[in-house]
Amino acid sequence: MIKTISRWLIFILVMLVSFRISQSRSLSMRFVDEEDHIAFGYYINQGYKLHQQLQNNHQPLVYFASAGIQKLTHPENIFMLVRRHRQVMFFYGLAWSLIFLLRFKSKGLFFIVFIELLKYYLFGNLLLLDSLAAYPAAYLFFSAMKIWFNRFQPKIIELLWLGTLTWLIFFTLIPLWPWLAIIWLVMLFRLNKKVIYSAAVFLLLSTVLFSFYSPAAWWHETVYNNIKYAIPALNEIHSLSDRSKLVFFPFLAYFNLSGLQSLFIAVFFTGYLVAAVKDKRLWLIYPLLFLANTRVINPNAVYYQGFHLLPWLGLLIAGFIFVWEKIRFKPVFMAALVILLFHPAMFYRIKTDLANEYYINYSLAEDFNFAVRTLANSNDRLAVLDNKPLIYWQSNTRPATRQLVYYAWEPDVPELRAGYNQVFFGGNPPEIIYGDKEPALLIEKYTNIPKDSQSTLLFIRNDRYNRITPDQWLALATRGFSHEL
Repeated sequence: MIKTISRWLIFILVMLVSFRISQSRSLSMRFVDEEDHIAFGYYINQGYKLHQQLQNNHQPLVYFASAGIQKLTHPENIFMLVRRHRQVMFFYGLAWSLIFLLRFKSKGLFFIVFIELLKYYLFGNLLLLDSLAAYPAAYLFFSAMKIWFNRFQPKIIELLWLGTLTWLIFFTLIPLWPWLAIIWLVMLFRLNKKVIYSAAVFLLLSTVLFSFYSPAAWWHETVYNNIKYAIPALNEIHSLSDRSKLVFFPFLAYFNLSGLQSLFIAVFFTGYLVAAVKDKRLWLIYPLLFLANTRVINPNAVYYQGFHLLPWLGLLIAGFIFVWEKIRFKPVFMAALVILLFHPAMFYRIKTDLANEYYINYSLAEDFNFAVRTLANSNDRLAVLDNKPLIYWQSNTRPATRQLVYYAWEPDVPELRAGYNQVFFGGNPPEIIYGDKEPALLIEKYTNIPKDSQSTLLFIRNDRYNRITPDQWLALATRGFSHEL
């Protein structure tokens, strides 16, 4: 009884600290991936079909999640829009933390403590693919290790749950697909025909998904285009040296101990190595860790450079917890982790600049979103070429093309390039453009909308500029926009 009460008290304390960090960081670190998920969610709620009328190479669940958040919370402005998404991400983590605590007791609590307090370095509070996949991947990994090493035989309800987790991961994060395949191959040897329960729920959920969402469009946009165009263009792993760093990634932490993240990785991984020396079967865990990190080669990489590492970090923590009984010198490892939790670089010890958090980061996005909404007619088309997709939100415009963001690899896709050229150079270009990537077209057919006596990236087609009403100019003036420099 005392042990149970202690677990719950620690759980509540950790979640309160995580909530405090989440709130103080609820408008921090603008990131185009999160913003395009939000913009897509907005247009999905307007009736646009994902991967048919809207193009992107990400898996669908993150877009539908944003659409649901927006429909349920009804944010009034961009500040509240972003804040609501990040608050939902906190409660997503809270829900998963409850699942881990109730299912795995003290081991689950250990996972909660470290994933909740470290995830903010890897954008775990943003609506990103990796943030959504990290928790179900860790749960599936821990269950797979129990099934393989402890010959655990899950009940039918657990098998259905594991199938649900597989579906969540599969339709969230493509780089985890090889890892998923090996995980289920490993479990197949122990479960045999029982895997049919997990397969059945996976197929059932996929059928529901594709009942209102085109499987052909999904395949073309997120599988074919990824393999043929996006991955070759975005892959930062080029040389043999880079590939070897992926293979030996956790060992690199020992050579980067100046960073907090590397210190945690070194402690967790050392514990695993100590256990693996004692029980040779545990070496099976290493290739599974290797498969879960395909893009990050610096163990100190955080924020924009390291956010893809979040699922891997969750798996490393889960692996450390699983092998805990076989680790020698447990007090040493526990002491090291407790000391690191009080490191000056831990997020709960970092002061937040409230002016920056609650205004500066998104003030320009809100201003330009307001300007477009003020200028636009319901049939106007908007193209945001500068990768600031929040400007689309409630803008009263249609997307100029199937693209809401215009990434560098996308012109290599023939149908996207053809659609872009037809819209921009076919005689009827978009009424409103944000971005200056087509200077010749802008000079010929558009007028800039200045703000605070300076030119901006907002342009309106000349024929539409001439029809801006005095009332519209008065409204625009409240945000510093004017006729001329």
